[in-house]
Amino acid sequence: MNILFLYISLPHLSQNGVFVDLIKEFDKQGHNVKVVTPARKGDSVGLSKEAGIDVIRFKTDQLTNNTSNIQKGIAYIKLIYQFPKAVFDFFRKEKFDLIIAISIPTEMGLIIKRLKKYYNAKAYLMLCEYIWQDSVSLGFFKEKSIICRYYKWLEAFMIRTVDFIGSPSQGNINFTLHYYPWAVEKNIHILHYSKFPVQIKLAYNTIRQKYNLNNNFVAIYGGNMSIAQKAENIINLAEACQEYKDIIFLLLGRGQEVDFCKNEAKIRGVTNIIFIDFLPREEYYELLSVCDVGLISLNEKLAIPNIPSKTLDYFNLGVPVVASIDRVTDYGQYLEQAEAGLWSYAGDITSFKENLLKLYNSPELRKRMSEKGMEFYNKYMIPAYGYQTIIEHISL
Repeated sequence: MNILFLYISLPHLSQNGVFVDLIKEFDKQGHNVKVVTPARKGDSVGLSKEAGIDVIRFKTDQLTNNTSNIQKGIAYIKLIYQFPKAVFDFFRKEKFDLIIAISIPTEMGLIIKRLKKYYNAKAYLMLCEYIWQDSVSLGFFKEKSIICRYYKWLEAFMIRTVDFIGSPSQGNINFTLHYYPWAVEKNIHILHYSKFPVQIKLAYNTIRQKYNLNNNFVAIYGGNMSIAQKAENIINLAEACQEYKDIIFLLLGRGQEVDFCKNEAKIRGVTNIIFIDFLPREEYYELLSVCDVGLISLNEKLAIPNIPSKTLDYFNLGVPVVASIDRVTDYGQYLEQAEAGLWSYAGDITSFKENLLKLYNSPELRKRMSEKGMEFYNKYMIPAYGYQTIIEHISL
């Protein structure tokens, strides 16, 4: 098949990543793959080969996490024109059988519609973001506002436009069908996040010594720290565990809430937290591989079923999960299915602490959940499984 991938943010294909590896798997399976994505800071603009695949990176407005929501909104609207222009500038004479795109921004539906018509192609949507519901729940705008009506229309248009839909959990599917019962016609199904396995070259003790972790019990949070994650939940947990002198918390990542969390920890006198702004990807994997617990935090105000993609790395490297989650997501059931972690509702610091201490006090439980997480990863979260899932659910 000739396949066009559309993504809002994509690392260089020489790297590994949730969507990068799926693209490379389609190429590996013998399909003619093309990719179009906005250029990130430092990227070259235009058509180039990345891991042997044709990739167009085009210039657009800033889309990073440090950009304001208004700036992002304007940039997303511009993409309605910029995406097709980039495709037609380089691939106008190509034939595409299938367009695969992610559901952010919601304007992607308008982009897909134009490209579907021109190429007479089918479209597959990886639906894992719900912009208006998320924004209303976090207080960015009101449900009856004009901007919310705009995003409601865009979301419905996007789902109507595509032919097939994959989502990361049953909760996502149920959520979609609650608002759009007719979406059942889109052959909606579960498509787990996927990445190629990480290989750690250094020995466990060598890595522990490298990062001066000694014999401490290490709980790590790695990833974006924005309002949706509410990393303050982890500050609360660390504060509640200060009596345990051998438990340390590593918070690694960037985002709008980092400075708030640092200040909050300082004000409260929480001394068992180490903040790390950035580590190269390989060093992050090394560090993660020797941690005892991987933390997940979701804002209790969230009204969408969120499956954190960092679960991939936790499961891949056999790191048991302790999660603090909202009441809408089915992430708790996800962990129970995998038997690879414990969860509690956000705001319930007592249960959050109890779950952490269950793993702290039981090396046997940690070992069992570590093995179960790796087993789940190897069964459902490798790109070959994601590829096969898509192929089995499309009909061209």
